[in-house]
Amino acid sequence: MSTIKKQVTLDLDFDLELDFVLVGISSALRDYRLCHFIYKHTGLAFRRGKEDYLDHKGYVKEKERDEMDYHIIFEKTRQKGLIKHYYTIYRYCESNFEYEFYLLNNRSVEGNILIPELPTFDYFLMVKHYIDPDDLRLLLDELKGINEVMLAKELDPTSLKSKENLIF
Repeated sequence: MSTIKKQVTLDLDFDLELDFVLVGISSALRDYRLCHFIYKHTGLAFRRGKEDYLDHKGYVKEKERDEMDYHIIFEKTRQKGLIKHYYTIYRYCESNFEYEFYLLNNRSVEGNILIPELPTFDYFLMVKHYIDPDDLRLLLDELKGINEVMLAKELDPTSLKSKENLIF
């Protein structure tokens, strides 16, 4: 009796849910200085870190501090194994959570680039949830009004090869 082996291949093609607007910013300013000028021009009061240390009930979250302070990307290499890259991130969430803003550095603490196909941008401003096109246009104009900002441009995150680096 002969047995027949059948090989089955699964295609795990899935779309990342990119429910945010992405703005690329070129500026020689340090991240904390850029946050200061963004506050002066737009009123967005950014705070350092990806999330608060306390949950909505006031209890301390059971996460590592690094996870809440940085956007961490893992890279697997043959020589060094698994490497962590730490990207500084700032957040601003309105009290009713209608908008969530994140200012993300394109360069890690170690010098790696978050979005390699866009190395000319120093920062990315992510606006999660819906933002009205007129509000976005006003935000872009306010960012361009900062003397130290050389370029502020809306980007299409779906066209990026490394778009998975923006998911958190």
